[in-house]
Amino acid sequence: MKVTRLSPIIAVIAWASAAIATPAAPKLHLHKPARGFQLRMESFVVQQSGDREGCEHMVTPNRRPMDVAGFELKTTPGTHHFVVWDYLGQDQNPADFWTGIEYSTACVGLGPQDGAVTTANLFGMLSGHVRFQFPQGVAVALPAHANVYANLHYHNYGATPVTTDAVFNFIPARKGTVKHHAQAFTVGTIQIDIPANGTASVTGEWHAPTDLNLVSISTHQHHRGTDVLVHMIDAAGNDMGELVDSPDWEHPSVHWFQQAMRLQAGEGFRFTCWWQNPDDHPVHFGVTSEDEMCFVTGYFYPDDDGATVTGPGCLPQGGGLECIVPKIP
Repeated sequence: MKVTRLSPIIAVIAWASAAIATPAAPKLHLHKPARGFQLRMESFVVQQSGDREGCEHMVTPNRRPMDVAGFELKTTPGTHHFVVWDYLGQDQNPADFWTGIEYSTACVGLGPQDGAVTTANLFGMLSGHVRFQFPQGVAVALPAHANVYANLHYHNYGATPVTTDAVFNFIPARKGTVKHHAQAFTVGTIQIDIPANGTASVTGEWHAPTDLNLVSISTHQHHRGTDVLVHMIDAAGNDMGELVDSPDWEHPSVHWFQQAMRLQAGEGFRFTCWWQNPDDHPVHFGVTSEDEMCFVTGYFYPDDDGATVTGPGCLPQGGGLECIVPKIP
């Protein structure tokens, strides 16, 4: 067999061309925790003016169930959101999941399908450099060798391709300190109608289907959002005071309750979202970063630790709450 050898000059040109075509982005650095573990998501490229939501299946390295008391994240600047989904389905064989990066909104349709919603949001919708610690006695439960989905959403508003990166730490609670296991909640409305070159707002109300204990509360909008204001209400809809105000969509305010705030069955939230639309077309609810959202987010724990909570307007979840309510006329 004849072997063809490239001349040194041609080889250098070929190497240089490849380097220009696929520039290597520097990896983000995050100190590994003294206890717990660190994971890194595989990078993917988002072309200029592109929008991509990548998902990667991972198996966590903890050999025993772990109470996660803290979480730290670094993502590529400009990341729209990053989520860690915990897969709770019956098929836990890692060989039955995908490898590498797949593209899907919230990782829907990936992994084993058993006809039910089998994922739970572990740490909310985050971006940038975030570090948080749950209040004393509260943590998120993570099974041993858990199948999780790392989910990064990036909209590239720049003129050149962007290579994404995400590195994140799971920090365990001290043994014997955890009394309650937190679950994530997302409550909001999809009845959003923002006129071209105009402003709009929408208000919704949600009432807890059972007694709950709030650990934290925050909000979620996209880049046209100008504010979200959340008040607590009683069962009759009477105002019981402000809970959180988020005037910055990219860095929403987060309020942590060092002592969980009791939410009796029937009590809940009244929330209002505001937007300003500079574009020549109307904007509605949607899952891309060019659409809009209006959500109240956070953590709670039920009285029956680990119980699955649901109610009117709530979508079935493997754990936690995701509830959609109509806007108030």
